[in-house]
Amino acid sequence: MHISSQLLLALWQAPKTLLQQKHRSLICLLLYLLVGFAVFAGFSYLLLDNQIALKKAALDYLFPKSWQSISEELFRFFFESQAQDVLSNLILSGSLVVASIFLFPIKEKYSAAFEREQHYPNGVAKEFTLMMQGIEETRLFLFYLTAQMVILWIGYYPYSWANTTSITLSYLFLFYTFALDIISPTLQRHRIKYAMINKLLCRNIGLSLLFGVIYSLPALLLSRWIMTIESLNLLEVSVILFLVNLVFIAIAIPAGTHIASRLLPETQHIHPVSSFSKRLGYTVMTLLLITGLIFHGRLIQSMHHKSQVLKANYSINWDSISANYSSLSNLFDGESFGKLSFDLDIQNPTEFDLVFENSRVLIQKDEQLISDIKVKGFSIKTGETRTITMQLDTVSNFSSLTDIARLLDGWRIELRIELFPGIPFIINLLDEPRKPDEES
Repeated sequence: MHISSQLLLALWQAPKTLLQQKHRSLICLLLYLLVGFAVFAGFSYLLLDNQIALKKAALDYLFPKSWQSISEELFRFFFESQAQDVLSNLILSGSLVVASIFLFPIKEKYSAAFEREQHYPNGVAKEFTLMMQGIEETRLFLFYLTAQMVILWIGYYPYSWANTTSITLSYLFLFYTFALDIISPTLQRHRIKYAMINKLLCRNIGLSLLFGVIYSLPALLLSRWIMTIESLNLLEVSVILFLVNLVFIAIAIPAGTHIASRLLPETQHIHPVSSFSKRLGYTVMTLLLITGLIFHGRLIQSMHHKSQVLKANYSINWDSISANYSSLSNLFDGESFGKLSFDLDIQNPTEFDLVFENSRVLIQKDEQLISDIKVKGFSIKTGETRTITMQLDTVSNFSSLTDIARLLDGWRIELRIELFPGIPFIINLLDEPRKPDEES
């Protein structure tokens, strides 16, 4: 389809189908909304009403009670490391998947009713067998899961290119999957599998993405505002966006049916997806899925190991402290001031091996780096006590401490540990903001 035809179809011809619905399709629309709101609202109420208990149960399982204030920061890392756009797009994409799982029969009847009312020349519908439908939907779900894991994993890295890439991919994924989810039921009723549907939508990528933009935009705009409300937690934000997005999923179904009916004749002129392309696609998706599961599993395992570090018993051998200092003039020149080492006796009472990777302690004053302390990693097997020699290589710069009156203000100390190579987690040990000047 020519790009101008794609634009006309997405911007005008498809949206106006909302006004062309008749008695039966309107009943299906009402049923979809009623059942959808009932299911989502009921499930959301249970989650919101028990969120404190569920959160406490998770934290009690993973972390000791005396350290849950820090453990909560570690637990929130998975969400706070992502850009807000990625999180909101993840929520909206998730609502598509959940709606497809619970409301697929109604969506199918709604789309079929509208197709019959409009008398599209699509021929007789021939549904796939239940087994084939199950296989197709499983493949689609695994595709969704794989893509989201890749996007999230890129977003964990604290680099500008990673942030831009994850945001861009999350938008493209949301828009494309919205089109795929809404347009595919009509094509599947006429024995078109997801492999061919994806090929068809990619040949008309402008239409696919623009359709997704139009019906995702209201919820996206709402998410940009609602994500800034500090009084709402992530679960409450998710519930609101789920319910709002449900409305636009419902009104998009007639438009998706119209687009699918316009695209259906093109399938006769498209070569079927070759066996080689299918095998290659499934292989790549499987490898990415397995890799994503392993990486996220390692990330969760690393988080669990950090909780074991907090449970260990520590004692310093004060007789072992050794310090080597360079010249005193280096103290204010920003050069290496000294090296400190001492023996630390660590007893591991947990049932897991204790792993403490390389970490850094950064000391800042008024947003200027004062000291960078590198702490070397170590490991201890379960039930053992081990003496570890800690090497603290200190690089300090006290040259910026010129205002004696503010010597005690504006300090910040943070511990940076790696949950995974290149993915840091920052724990604020001290955050004392700089105080404003007092009027004399």
